[in-house]
Amino acid sequence: MNVTYEKKKKMTFIGYHTEISPEEAYQKCPEFWDKEYAAKYVRLWQTMQPENAVEKAILDNGIGMYAICTEGENGFTYWIAGLYRGGEIPEGLELYSFPASDWAVFTARGPMPDSLQTLNTAVWREWFPSEGRNYNANGTTTLEVYSAGNPQSPDYECGIWVPIQRA
Repeated sequence: MNVTYEKKKKMTFIGYHTEISPEEAYQKCPEFWDKEYAAKYVRLWQTMQPENAVEKAILDNGIGMYAICTEGENGFTYWIAGLYRGGEIPEGLELYSFPASDWAVFTARGPMPDSLQTLNTAVWREWFPSEGRNYNANGTTTLEVYSAGNPQSPDYECGIWVPIQRA
């Protein structure tokens, strides 16, 4: 598993979210994507013509290029998000910001969701117990990063970013 360490400026995202229990994550996260894709993206990707404010925000901010995992009351809050570029925040969408910070950046290649889930398991079972603890990476918030292209391709690239600070 390769990791690089990078400094990032403050990042603000726009998106929508759901609550998921940790033991159901590998099932419920893909189900959330499937549900939202059917409801918000299928027609939009066919026409590329937004018919409402949410569809316009999806196109304007690339909602779906990121996912955010934050600690929640009964598990974690899972966001489907895009980098906020300004403008209207339609009903049903919210903003989430990460302050400027250092990040541990991990990448994976292969079909989704298996490639990302395998990487996630490796980050928290291999990197965190050894190197991650040296950075006070507590795992309460992470960012999933997706590339353009076919998520079922063996060459598809995605990643997990973990905010860190020196211990």
